[in-house]
Amino acid sequence: MLEQVLDNNLILTLVVVAVILSLRWLLSFAIARSNWAIADKRRRINTVHNYCNLLLVIGVIAIWITELREFALSIAAFSVAIVIALREFVQCFVGGLFQRAMRSYNVGDWVKIGDKFGEVTDSDWLSTTLLEIDPHGLGNGYTGATLYIPSSAFFTQSVKNLNFMRRYIEHSFSIVRESKGMNPFEAKAFIAERVREHCDSFREVAERYCKLIEHRMGVELSGPDAEVRITTNELGHDVLTVTVFCPREEAHEIEQRVTEDFYRFWLEKTRQQAEPTTGQ
Repeated sequence: MLEQVLDNNLILTLVVVAVILSLRWLLSFAIARSNWAIADKRRRINTVHNYCNLLLVIGVIAIWITELREFALSIAAFSVAIVIALREFVQCFVGGLFQRAMRSYNVGDWVKIGDKFGEVTDSDWLSTTLLEIDPHGLGNGYTGATLYIPSSAFFTQSVKNLNFMRRYIEHSFSIVRESKGMNPFEAKAFIAERVREHCDSFREVAERYCKLIEHRMGVELSGPDAEVRITTNELGHDVLTVTVFCPREEAHEIEQRVTEDFYRFWLEKTRQQAEPTTGQ
């Protein structure tokens, strides 16, 4: 069907071209054989040529209008597809330029991009590769996952450099117990003192590091002095929460020591409450 249409249009085009060219030649020949002045002949012949050329263009367009419209739509669709395909590439490239200008991080830094945490292992104009970390985890903090962040994310997501968290972290942990008629605030001062003893070995370094982080990052940290809070949960149990600024590799050990101290204190208080009853 398409071949028939093309063949018919081609034949019709040849006919139209032949007719118009023949008409132009006949009119030009008639004007040239006339008795008009030479200047008038040239002007009239030029007018005939112009009108015939215009008719030729209009005739060809009229014959091929359907095919031309489909071709124009195909070109437009192709152009849109090209723009959509290259948009992400352009955004990534411009985002890479933006990151290079800002110098917000380097390879080896710990960063937070949006809600993703990781260590930068590779960075180019189009993407950044992160080795995912748990910023509040213990030990080295790595999860083992690899994240690929396109550079276009720098326009929509915030970028934070968390390189200081490689050494020190704000570690929080909670201990939940039933009150059983005991005042949990009696343990607060005891636990705070015990945490202070456990952190005494790195207290001076932690103070300097904490001040450095607060000055550079504009954030307020709990500092080397531990924060101890007493709350309750939905079951009515007492919750003792400890937040301490400490070296990452010592966070787990400090948590275990404080938990052991708390349970010793709790056991001692339980025994003291049980002694009068036993004596009776």
